[in-house]
Amino acid sequence: MACCSTTTVTAETDSPASVTRRALTLALASGWLAGGHAWGQSSPSSRPMRAGFGLVVKFGQGQPASQIDLLPQLGVSWVRDAVNWSEMEPRAGDYQPFPPTFQARLKRYREFGIGVIFMLGYANAKAYPATPTSPRAPIAPDALGRYGAHVTRLLQRAGVPFVIQVWNEPHNYQILKMVGGVWNGKPPSPWVDHYIEMVRAVSTEVHAVSPSTTVITSEDVLVNHYWFAQHPRLPKGFKGIGLHAYTNDSSPGPEVAAPYADSDWARPFQLVDKDRAFEAAIGRLKRHTRRYTGIEPEVWITEWGFKLGSRHAGEEVTEDRVAAFLPRAYVLAEAAGVQALCWFSMHDAVDGPYGLIDRTGRKRPAFKAYAAMNRLIGGHTLSRRLSEEGHRTRGLQAYLLTQGPRKLIMAWQADNRAQSLTLDDDWAVSGVFGVDGEPVEPASSGKRRQVTVGAAPLYIELGEGGQPTWPPRTGE
Repeated sequence: MACCSTTTVTAETDSPASVTRRALTLALASGWLAGGHAWGQSSPSSRPMRAGFGLVVKFGQGQPASQIDLLPQLGVSWVRDAVNWSEMEPRAGDYQPFPPTFQARLKRYREFGIGVIFMLGYANAKAYPATPTSPRAPIAPDALGRYGAHVTRLLQRAGVPFVIQVWNEPHNYQILKMVGGVWNGKPPSPWVDHYIEMVRAVSTEVHAVSPSTTVITSEDVLVNHYWFAQHPRLPKGFKGIGLHAYTNDSSPGPEVAAPYADSDWARPFQLVDKDRAFEAAIGRLKRHTRRYTGIEPEVWITEWGFKLGSRHAGEEVTEDRVAAFLPRAYVLAEAAGVQALCWFSMHDAVDGPYGLIDRTGRKRPAFKAYAAMNRLIGGHTLSRRLSEEGHRTRGLQAYLLTQGPRKLIMAWQADNRAQSLTLDDDWAVSGVFGVDGEPVEPASSGKRRQVTVGAAPLYIELGEGGQPTWPPRTGE
């Protein structure tokens, strides 16, 4: 998606600022086990779910500035935001301070304990016009690298945690068109070579200013990250993948990634397992990257959302369906060891009906679902999957989340079909809440208490002494 304003934040329960900084340095290792089965590629973390809550903001593209005050309600820990390169460097070497409006946003982010994913882009023909002898001057890697160093200094002074993203979807925005190649990066694709030189130049310049700053790539085509990872010119300081995790009309929900195991455009790589599980897609990408770089990569999902009116698995994506998908996506991302997921987006602005808020200022059900997710599980740690490992993309999904002695089961149907769920006596259920955070009253059937679970997750709180036995007993 077009970007000049995208956001992601990482926060914790008591001290958002300290949590955000901690989350920046958090690298998840391999070997997370759930019920004896390998779970993704990550190890359990003590971080709260809120540490991965991110959001793409559109304040530079028409979103009302007043809506920044809604971010704490959502528990956002990371935002993706930006200023266009040509505005920051109108003449070669004439670097400008951030505009007052962006400085004001940075001040608010700092107060909220929110970190910034800053996107470097786009082509700067104002300072570096193309010439017959230098047709790629507006996207010159060395110029972008120097600009990246300037932005790094400004963000350091602003006092916010930050990550530097190199461009946005380079195969979509300018790079491929100006340099040449194919959209899926298959060699020969000169645009991939050029983009890697951009990543290399930015990493060199940024790390000269701030060695610990994370620099991430950007692409919405999963296979391109495979080509990036094995590129011989990828810088040694590389550690961050900026992924756009959009699904397509063949996916019933966020559990199912867009590619197929035998997608011909992905060859020679296999991007997913046969069931196309999102978790496995992330795991495969991490393994491939480790193989060629020797490091455990950080995966940052800098865009993921669903457009109203589109179709998934033959069904229209309604406002209620987006609200159902949102918390499912965040739990899946945490289970896969993703650093942060930036939902696309906070406001419709220029990109159509993706926003938590529409152009009239109305908060959609997805906004309420985000706020409820923050309130009910933002401080919880994702402990383990309860449902069967072999059914990652269909049927009943259930995860256990804990916060100290508090336990909560989050459950939904990956098929989006309603089903009765018996509340096991061993759970000692103290409350059930819907995706909007409102209480749900269980129905009684003899000695059993049941709730209906569908596309929208239910949050089932376990009382004192409650045990998350699974599968739940059907009762007597």
